[in-house]
Amino acid sequence: MERFVTVKPKNELIATYISYYYFHEADEADPNRGFVFYPHFKHGFTAYKTENSIITRYTMNYDRQIRVELPEPFQKLGVAFHPLGINHFISEPVQKLHHKETLEFSHWNPDIYPELDEIFQAGNPEQKRDLLDQLFEKRFRINPDLNITQQAIGHIFSSFGTIQVDELAEKIGVNRKTLLRHFRKHLDCSIEEYKKVVKFRTSIQAAINMGMKNLTEVSLYSLYYDQSDFTNRFKELTGQTPGNFFSSVQKMGEEDIFWKFDG
Repeated sequence: MERFVTVKPKNELIATYISYYYFHEADEADPNRGFVFYPHFKHGFTAYKTENSIITRYTMNYDRQIRVELPEPFQKLGVAFHPLGINHFISEPVQKLHHKETLEFSHWNPDIYPELDEIFQAGNPEQKRDLLDQLFEKRFRINPDLNITQQAIGHIFSSFGTIQVDELAEKIGVNRKTLLRHFRKHLDCSIEEYKKVVKFRTSIQAAINMGMKNLTEVSLYSLYYDQSDFTNRFKELTGQTPGNFFSSVQKMGEEDIFWKFDG
């Protein structure tokens, strides 16, 4: 049997930086079990528990489709961080900790493993949530270096990803070089990459969460230049046309998780 559930943090401080947790598990092996996930402006920390080990990963995915295979019985927990959320729980810039190809993340190891094992053994999602809240509260730290990047993100979202870099720098009151350096340091991507993902996820929200059925309406709401631009950007990020993408993905839980499963 396979189970999936999402739950919000209960701790108010942690909820400021973490959007939600999810718990995914399967009791039986399935050699065909696998899925693809797509770019997002939220970052994800995941931990997998198999019979012999716990494996941790951290995903900052701005530009590609990533396939996950889960053939063996497993327990998995996921943490979806709000933009810049992870930066309040680490002691180094995320740019230094992120391994784009392997997704390896060992910053909190090995002391985090006993805590993760306790979470995996907890009886229900609410207990797991409370333990995760405690795990992150212990690691919380103030990071005053995020102000410039935080302001930039706010303007990018309010403009649906259409604001230009020079205008962004002017609104914040810094020069272009400083803005680009802070953005790369704390998000490990360019502003243009981030803008593309914001528009992409805005269109998903419009089509699925807001119930917009007409793809032209979705593209206009998301402020794409025209239908061709909308289609090209979707192909770039998902390898599919918007129509094929929306007909193939499955929403998981109650949050913004959209996976494409095999078969």
